[in-house]
Amino acid sequence: MKKSRKNLTFGKLFWTALKAIFKVLIPVAFFVGIALVIFIIAAAEPIDVDDLRLDLTSSICYLNEDGKVMEFETISGSTNRFWVEYDKVPQHMKDAFISIEDERFLSHKGFDIKRTTKAVFDYFRVGSKAQGGSTITQQLVKNLTNNQKRTPIRKIQEIWIAYQLERQLTKDQILELYMNTIYLAQGVNGVQTASQLYFDKDVSELSLAQCASIAGITQYPSYYDPFLQPENNKNKQEVVLRKMLELGKISQEEHDQAVAEKLDFKKGNMKVTVSSQSYMAETVISDAIDLLVNEKGISETIAKKKILSGGYQIISTVDPKVQAAIDKVFKDPSNFPSSPYSEYPQGAIVVMDPQTGHIKGLYGGIGPKPGLYSLNRAIATTRQPGSCIKPIAVYAPAVEEGLITPNTLYTDQKVSYGSWSPKNYYSGFRGSMTVQQAVAQSVNTIPVQILDSLGVDKSYKFLKNKMHISSLVEEDKGLAALALGGMTNGISVKEITAAYATFGNNGVYTEPVTILEIRDSYGKPVVKVTPETTVAMSEKTASAMHQMLCSVINYGTGTAARISGVQAGGKTGTTDEDKDRWFVGYTPNYVAAVWYGFDTPKGMDYVSGNPALNAWKKVIGPLMETAPEREYTTKSTGKYYYSEPKPDTDDVKVSVCSFSGLLPVQYCYDTKTVTVSSFPPDQQPTLYCSEEIHLNPDANSGEVTTPDESGNSGTVPPVSGEPTAPTEPIATPMAEPTDAPVTDPVTPPVSDPAVVAPAA
Repeated sequence: MKKSRKNLTFGKLFWTALKAIFKVLIPVAFFVGIALVIFIIAAAEPIDVDDLRLDLTSSICYLNEDGKVMEFETISGSTNRFWVEYDKVPQHMKDAFISIEDERFLSHKGFDIKRTTKAVFDYFRVGSKAQGGSTITQQLVKNLTNNQKRTPIRKIQEIWIAYQLERQLTKDQILELYMNTIYLAQGVNGVQTASQLYFDKDVSELSLAQCASIAGITQYPSYYDPFLQPENNKNKQEVVLRKMLELGKISQEEHDQAVAEKLDFKKGNMKVTVSSQSYMAETVISDAIDLLVNEKGISETIAKKKILSGGYQIISTVDPKVQAAIDKVFKDPSNFPSSPYSEYPQGAIVVMDPQTGHIKGLYGGIGPKPGLYSLNRAIATTRQPGSCIKPIAVYAPAVEEGLITPNTLYTDQKVSYGSWSPKNYYSGFRGSMTVQQAVAQSVNTIPVQILDSLGVDKSYKFLKNKMHISSLVEEDKGLAALALGGMTNGISVKEITAAYATFGNNGVYTEPVTILEIRDSYGKPVVKVTPETTVAMSEKTASAMHQMLCSVINYGTGTAARISGVQAGGKTGTTDEDKDRWFVGYTPNYVAAVWYGFDTPKGMDYVSGNPALNAWKKVIGPLMETAPEREYTTKSTGKYYYSEPKPDTDDVKVSVCSFSGLLPVQYCYDTKTVTVSSFPPDQQPTLYCSEEIHLNPDANSGEVTTPDESGNSGTVPPVSGEPTAPTEPIATPMAEPTDAPVTDPVTPPVSDPAVVAPAA
């Protein structure tokens, strides 16, 4: 009896204690839950819907010399047919979406309690496989934020944002946004685009059957894809029609007729009638859309809506003077050689400020722009760069590694790597010469030798990580691809422009950009752009490369690019079988790359000279006449001495002939080709130049004798200190420019047929 009472007392105490605990825990849990929900809601990024309902004109602008915002081009959104206004959508389409997706859409406040409760129970029962209880407003939130995660936190935030949207927008506005952003398979968003794709007609012309077919795609787009799964789409269409009949949206007769109607799916022409824009404007528009998607986390469709018809102001980097100079040359086909083929040759140019990364202008073809969003060869295509690859893939990394200087001697001679022997664009070989001479004359055998010593892995990493060349693939890790430009995918005009900018910008790589800032319709900044900068190479390397690239224009293959009074550097490029012509050049104010060729590569042996180089000169030459005075600068000295690379502490200054890289003789002083260069102690030149070398460069075979005691053939230079003759490298140009068509193309190894080894 006592034991029973003891057990009863213990049980009573236990339940009393348990009740007390629950009385405390339940309120605590409730308030913790409320606090958690508030915290989750507070973390949700609100949606600014003000400009989603606008149909305003956006504009592309630029800053003039006084920093004032000026208009460059307007962007009219009124004819963007990918977006359709609410009153242009058939009532059957609206009813179809409401019936199958959210039958209580017109009465709820953004979320459906009944569907949400069921979704919660399903989630605890089967986890993430549970069917969602999203309303049309909640689905719109997903489309606006581009957040497709299926988690409780995301769901709470989605419900809250949907509730806020319902307070700011009418049901018609919400449904309009939804119908224009919903994904409908085949990579398209919105009922207008889907209507054009699947039925080749405007959405306003769709029948009830066709409206139900499109509305049925939404839940599982790939499963109900009209092209890939027409039977599934037809079955879902009938489900939509039955639901519309059940809700009284259509009559029995309309239902039966729609079910009986044959769905004739055909790929439409996808025409989008948008006001014509320039190549530069379209590039800015595309970049602006990408910025909003990446920086604001919104969908691409909504980003387009904002940019094209949200009254936005895009402050671009374009300089109208630069763009006008480009247009004058590239819009007129007479500035380029005529073609014996039925296909007309094409070209592209990008002009950039080497110090800021701001793209000042571009053009993506030759002749008037053919249409809306036509192929922009300045941005969207890649071609093999030929010898233009040498400075960024071989010479710069080799200088950076301490492997070479501009005056290091190599021999232009036959070298073999397995079954492959690189050849020059000229016949035969020219013997001993400096690296600078090899760069100036676009010799092929020497950069291959240097790359073989450097290693393809270092070259590949330098191109990818320092020069930011994104088109590289593993197959490009070869001598022909990296030393001579026979890359698998090639390189874009934009990327090679930015890469060469490092040589005129202290070795600093600056990300090329077209936009400074994006402002909304109220003038409020939405996105600000600061180009990323990285150190690609040391100041010393950049200075040495600058020296060598200036020699290309001073007396090498790029002499036709000379601009009076302007210190310019650059490099020519011609690919194997003469299928592509390039010139990349820079001044203190501009860096520009020009490509010339055919969309379907063809040999251009009918062309004399280099059309890319000539176009570069026609664009940059007039611009430099009025360009503000600017010098190449370095952090340490404030001035870029391209003739005298900044030495390491253990380097030795030596007077050399800037033409040959050899120790100077009297003829070198007389022709003012003596300069001072710095050498590591073990790499000082030991051979002497001669008058014969100047008059006949092919004679420089390395068999140069030391001047005799009488001094008839030259004067022994000082080994240190200041030179005894002018240091400005004013070199005598070659008798004929050597940027000629390929007469002896390089043949790649049989084991690597994908690599085409180019010439000069």
